[in-house]
Amino acid sequence: MVRETTPPTITPVIVELCKFINKDIPPFYVDVIPEPYALQNECFPNVQAKIMRDGGTYINGWTIWQWGNALIDAEAHSLWQSDDGRLVDITPHSYGEKRILFVPDTSVKFEGVIIPNKRAPLTTSPTIARLIDLCNTKDYILQQSGTSKTCAIPKALIDEILRLQIAIRQEVSQNDLCPCGSGLKYKKCCGPYEHI
Repeated sequence: MVRETTPPTITPVIVELCKFINKDIPPFYVDVIPEPYALQNECFPNVQAKIMRDGGTYINGWTIWQWGNALIDAEAHSLWQSDDGRLVDITPHSYGEKRILFVPDTSVKFEGVIIPNKRAPLTTSPTIARLIDLCNTKDYILQQSGTSKTCAIPKALIDEILRLQIAIRQEVSQNDLCPCGSGLKYKKCCGPYEHI
């Protein structure tokens, strides 16, 4: 089963997506060394707490995630930089990542409002195009809600996103068509990313 993970290599598609984010600095890998008090996926408050405890500063930008051979997903993220310039991702991630792929972006500023992800398909699959469109719509709704704790995301939207995510993550044999909808056999599409 394919899941969202750190890309194993920096492919041309990733380079192109990152050029839209930062044309001067290419993406690079950063070690994940979580702080004991850091909350999973809460990078901005985690880094703020680290700076208050140990000094240093923050570097904001985007973590680059890959879903098999289906899509690339850039998520706003914050790293801690020590006084001697060492960059560390102090935030634990859902799948226990040991390193992330990161591209800096000084325009990323977290002010309590969701920062929409940036997504790019790796296939011409209509399933993936639909999933990206639905996720972008959800991000837009969350962003428009501002700092409000209540947000009315339509249940049908959430259900459709979950349905598509489950569909592309389903287990199939190597010779079956890939569930991402690329039209390729699983072993020639998302299969090689299964155990990354």
